[in-house]
Amino acid sequence: MSTSLTAVQQIEFDALVKAEYQSLGFLLRDTVRVRRDVIGATVSFRKVNQIQAVATGYLQSVVIQDPGYSQVQAILQKYTAPTAVDTVQELTVNFDAKMENAMLVANALGRRSDQIIIDSLAVSPGQTIVNGGTNMTYTKYTDIIQFFDNNAVPLPERFVAMSASNFRSLLADDHFVSTFYTQNRVLDKGFIREFLGINVIIIPNMQEGGLPLSGNIRKTFAWHKQSTGMGIGHDFRTEINYLPRETSWLVNGIFSAGAITIDNLGVIEVDCDESV
Repeated sequence: MSTSLTAVQQIEFDALVKAEYQSLGFLLRDTVRVRRDVIGATVSFRKVNQIQAVATGYLQSVVIQDPGYSQVQAILQKYTAPTAVDTVQELTVNFDAKMENAMLVANALGRRSDQIIIDSLAVSPGQTIVNGGTNMTYTKYTDIIQFFDNNAVPLPERFVAMSASNFRSLLADDHFVSTFYTQNRVLDKGFIREFLGINVIIIPNMQEGGLPLSGNIRKTFAWHKQSTGMGIGHDFRTEINYLPRETSWLVNGIFSAGAITIDNLGVIEVDCDESV
């Protein structure tokens, strides 16, 4: 029996890499108006108000109404997410470090995209539902519905973004989950997409900031898709390039984008006390 064999024993490493829990991003891009291939540093979104049909007598001159056109501009900002992999150091591991980093870069771009939209919603919402010492509640949720109904917001274009704590609070209310109150089996498959005509999106913790949190008060948002616009100049892209001077692979993500609220009336801030 060879007693010295233990001196050359090898350690087998799993070829897979466990990434830290993180949002893949791009949760909100399809919830707003998007202009792609923008040329220039800004993009304009236009808004038109209402006119009324009024009673008019026979052969009577009509009074021309001005619907009131206006525009807002979103400023495009360049964003990058670079990292590097040394060509020699990569040989010391048994997984594709470039590919793993490319996935991290793509996730970072997606989260930044979401953060740009969240920041635009937070600037000047048209209405605020105060926290009232409560987390997200059925009452607050129905207040959002009432606001949307009063302003004729189309059903497919209603969205609300909340945190996991806010969603947990809703699940504690029988009005939301019990079939005694609703036949909408939103939880049968373990997730929720739409409830009472509003598309629900859960925003996880993000290093970029996520939904604003001050102390225990979380700012959540409900909005009409047409109320917010996002302009994209250089579309989202990840790339891997060799750097001969550094003998490394540069793994980078790049895009330019900006977002702005077009119509404040279509954005609602809902403050929630997450300590409750």
